[in-house]
Amino acid sequence: MAAPLGRTYLTFKLSFPKKLLKLNKETCRYSLQINQTLIRNYSQKYDSSLFATVKKNWKTGVCIAVTTSVFATGYLRSRQSYADTEARPVSRHVKGVVDIGNQKFTLYQFQSCPYCCKVRAALDYFGFTYDVVEVNSVTKAQMKFSEYKKVPVLMVDGKMGDKDFTLQFNDSSAIVSVLGSFVYDQQTPLHKLHTYYPVIKEKQGRKTVWDFPNKYFIMFGENIEDSRSEKQRREERKWRKWTDDILMHTISPNVYRTPSESLEAFHHFSEWGEWDKNFSTVSRLGVVYIGAFVMYFIGKLVKRRHNIKDNPRESLYDACDAWMNAVGENKFLGVDRPNLADLSVYGALHSFEGCQAHTDLMSIHKVKDWYQRMEQQINGHQGAFLLEELPTKRHIKK
Repeated sequence: MAAPLGRTYLTFKLSFPKKLLKLNKETCRYSLQINQTLIRNYSQKYDSSLFATVKKNWKTGVCIAVTTSVFATGYLRSRQSYADTEARPVSRHVKGVVDIGNQKFTLYQFQSCPYCCKVRAALDYFGFTYDVVEVNSVTKAQMKFSEYKKVPVLMVDGKMGDKDFTLQFNDSSAIVSVLGSFVYDQQTPLHKLHTYYPVIKEKQGRKTVWDFPNKYFIMFGENIEDSRSEKQRREERKWRKWTDDILMHTISPNVYRTPSESLEAFHHFSEWGEWDKNFSTVSRLGVVYIGAFVMYFIGKLVKRRHNIKDNPRESLYDACDAWMNAVGENKFLGVDRPNLADLSVYGALHSFEGCQAHTDLMSIHKVKDWYQRMEQQINGHQGAFLLEELPTKRHIKK
């Protein structure tokens, strides 16, 4: 008869590579906490065959505990060793076509994060030049400078007169609104637009909740009016919110539907985000394997919480049906050119391009034609031509 799997006992005994790895007492304590929390949380939340097997088979439990101990140790060691080198490195430079003077945009992101993809879609569509900093999703060493630890974060460094300034924009929807405002209102500088998007912070226990009340609104300065009708503006806000509230929640249950799809997705994300160039080998492998393992279960949690269908593909296809019904016979929701809702939906769908879920969607759904039109608009920086149609201080580079 197999020995009972007591989680505390198991994780303590198998987190004992203190002697083998010659780690100090404090590091081992954190290693114990990490792998103990992993097993406890997931075994409580999910009645999965994996943990049913673990409870019956101590050998399987040994493998899981050793794995979590090794990765926890690697995580702590890499966090200490690479904190300085991964502080704020630029992963790549994206060249645009719009002259924004002596201002510099830097986007802190996860390459495959759908919220970050929304922001990149807007930056590329409007033709802005920007730097990308790929954030390690395990250590988040690149975000040490920021109290707000989520991505995306858009930093703007510039000069106003003789004074330097740095602005930080948080939340993907708020950032997209700022970029839209910056294009449509050519007379209001970014440091003033920054004040139009206040942040409300609320402490709930040990957790800080951030709220951005104006995040779906394009803001204009004095004597500037939005030429669109109120109905068009309402539709844009409605579908941007729908993207965050509905479409986003269909992604993880589809991308991480099975353990093999989850691992395949993370290998793809590693190549897409050039993690081998941006992170140490230990960090990269930790993100790939721990990430694939954790996101498989998070996908299951999201599926339950948001009432995703048993076959998550059906919920994804239903969401795309709703979107295409809203677009109707037009090229875009913005009719002849994409609006901010088009950019948001494209960013969400683009986030898992290269994964099986995306291949399945494009092979059978009519959203493909709209998606390809959006791709052409974004890659061609077609939003930059708005600058030629509006009174502007910003110009397209020749």
